[in-house]
Amino acid sequence: MREDLARTEILTTLGSGPLNRTQLALRLGLGAATVTEHTRRLIELGYVRELAPQAAGRGRPKVPLELVPDAAYTLGLRVHHTHVVGVLMRLNGSEARRFTVPFDPRADPVGQLAAVCARELADPAAGGRVRGIGLAVPGVIDQARGIVRISPHLGWSDLPLRPLLAERLPVPVLIDNDTRASTSAELLFGAGCDHDDFLVLAVGGGIGMGIVLGRRIHRGPDGVAGEFGHVPIDPQGPPCVCGRHGCLESYAADYALAARAYERGLTPAPVPVAELPRLAAADVPGVRDLMAEAGAALGRAAAGVVNVLAVRALAVIGESHVLWPYLEPGFRPAVESGVLSGVEIMVRPWDDSGHARGAATLALSATVAAR
Repeated sequence: MREDLARTEILTTLGSGPLNRTQLALRLGLGAATVTEHTRRLIELGYVRELAPQAAGRGRPKVPLELVPDAAYTLGLRVHHTHVVGVLMRLNGSEARRFTVPFDPRADPVGQLAAVCARELADPAAGGRVRGIGLAVPGVIDQARGIVRISPHLGWSDLPLRPLLAERLPVPVLIDNDTRASTSAELLFGAGCDHDDFLVLAVGGGIGMGIVLGRRIHRGPDGVAGEFGHVPIDPQGPPCVCGRHGCLESYAADYALAARAYERGLTPAPVPVAELPRLAAADVPGVRDLMAEAGAALGRAAAGVVNVLAVRALAVIGESHVLWPYLEPGFRPAVESGVLSGVEIMVRPWDDSGHARGAATLALSATVAAR
């Protein structure tokens, strides 16, 4: 395990219940000295406390350690083109508070986001314990420099979002692509509890993929790793928001499904994305076949990544969870027939705060545990 992740994993492991240092070392595969040093610092910070010693056979009594969930918080924001969803998260990953505020990405976006964060930091109930802020943003993100390279859904390009927010806020700020932010949550609280290597497939207004190898989220040197939606399927295919043609996203993203339903004559007029679940549930002729085809395209592409990286777990997340019952009949057989070895497919329940929780987890890893 990487040393810079060890302290975070000690916190999240204690979130499931008290353990002594020996149990932590065994659970996390760490040396006794490493656990002792990290827990000493966490106790000093007030994030962990010792309980009464417990005698167990011969030797000195073991001292259980307990997490103090409300000792510190992180704030996560999911930036959408019409609103911002915020989550105030405890050290054990649970939500202390959730909120939604309107947002216009064209009208002083930095000022709007800074105002949201400042309001939360000023809250006397918890603001003084917020140790870091994470933002989950759709698009191509240079996470190291905190720059939004391009976000078609927000209309941004080369926006130095983190540096501009850092100038206005008194706590550390981090930003990342929304899928990779949620991959942080999956690493600490989901698939990462059982797997060191896994994939996170996000299906919604775009198609993204989080990649975890050796318990490390792979971002690539310029932050473009995981742009799964732009895997080319057919160069003569439909146009994609990236400016190319025939990307996977142009077949399987929710907006693409709505457009193709009209193009195929399945609907008399263009329909909004929100209508897709109703059309599928009503079994409008051809709609379920269209979605199964999209699911199969996703599955074939995902199977290729599974084979290349030799992972054994794939978590599915995203706003299209309401469409998943119609995508899955194509997706699962395509994956299972395409992988060389078995892969565990996990479908996560989803709501609008999912990426916000991921952003809060990103801040937990990078600021609270490292403080």
